Amino acid sequence: MKQTAIAAGLAVVVGLPCGWLLSMLLTPLLWRLEDVVHIELAGHSGPSDWVFFVVWAVVVPSLFFLFRRWLRPRSSPDGSPR
Repeated sequence: MKQTAIAAGLAVVVGLPCGWLLSMLLTPLLWRLEDVVHIELAGHSGPSDWVFFVVWAVVVPSLFFLFRRWLRPRSSPDGSPR
């Protein structure tokens, strides 16, 4: 339970700025995709709000599972926890 709470906290604290940065880095690609999908993906100052939310919805849970796996207790070869 403690590892899950730590993983969730880390995922939010790390995921929000990383998701924002990733969204900003995607802006040139989003500008090119606007003509293809006929949806406004990015404005003058960066991606649309919903793009941030979609990126965060992918980044934060991904980091949670990564951190949860990283923080899980390791077991020894005989199966008992260390």
